[in-house]
Amino acid sequence: MAMEKNFPNYRVYGDYETDFSLHPVHLDDVNTSTQLNNWAIEPHRHDDLYHLAYFYGGDGVLYMKGEALSLKAPCFCAIPAGDVHSFYVEQTIQGYLMTISRSYLDELLESSASCLRLLDRPSYIHGGKRFFALIDPLFQQLKSEYTARKQARALIIRALISLVFSYLSRHEADNDRLSDQRSAEDLNLWYYRQFQNMIGYSVAEKRPVSDYAAELRISATHLNRVCRAVAGKSALKVIHDRLISEAKVNLAYTFQSVSEVAYKLGFDDTSYFSRFFKSHTGVSPSVFKARVRKPD
Repeated sequence: MAMEKNFPNYRVYGDYETDFSLHPVHLDDVNTSTQLNNWAIEPHRHDDLYHLAYFYGGDGVLYMKGEALSLKAPCFCAIPAGDVHSFYVEQTIQGYLMTISRSYLDELLESSASCLRLLDRPSYIHGGKRFFALIDPLFQQLKSEYTARKQARALIIRALISLVFSYLSRHEADNDRLSDQRSAEDLNLWYYRQFQNMIGYSVAEKRPVSDYAAELRISATHLNRVCRAVAGKSALKVIHDRLISEAKVNLAYTFQSVSEVAYKLGFDDTSYFSRFFKSHTGVSPSVFKARVRKPD
């Protein structure tokens, strides 16, 4: 049973039609786009599009996977393809929201493992004045090139996006004490990312690790080594974590009952789903649902 998608899968927010195969980058002014929607972007997802939000003024709240992040400008929010998210912002908000084809970014950033890592995890990035002094002019140039539509526009936009991700990955590496991996580790990262993508489309099917490994043309033992090298956990734990993540999203953002969420995630026994959820989170699904829905 393939997992149903319970949230709008937009191209650009509110729009199902924008063709990213021809124009892989879309740039919005955050203030303008949120004002049109009463300063709120309701829960939605983009299965093959990556979001990079840059806020340089104002504040708000980002909700992702049942958790709230307070947005204090200047800051970045990186939202991987497929992750359900929503924004609620003040009228003073200023910044940009870039929506970018994931395949375009994969090709653009393939030479840098540290840049590619940014595409697979949600991030809240806050830096000092020196950091944003580097980043802000790049976004001003991006806005100019995006709106002017002059000769060599696509090439310049590619160069500017490359610079943005290079500075972001360097900033993250400095903070996390991470560095680019060597070729063998790059291959591990590639396998891991392919594995994650496969899980995203079949998490409710309860496929064994060996099935994913066979599709990747490696052994289950090899896939476990990859996951431990990249994420510090087994392949089965990666699958379980994705199940829990999807469960949290459905419990937090929909009015479905615990049993309905369990069924959509491939659990025939609600009691087993509740035990599974509690073993990974420390609380039952009903308690989690009550907590995230409790008004401030």
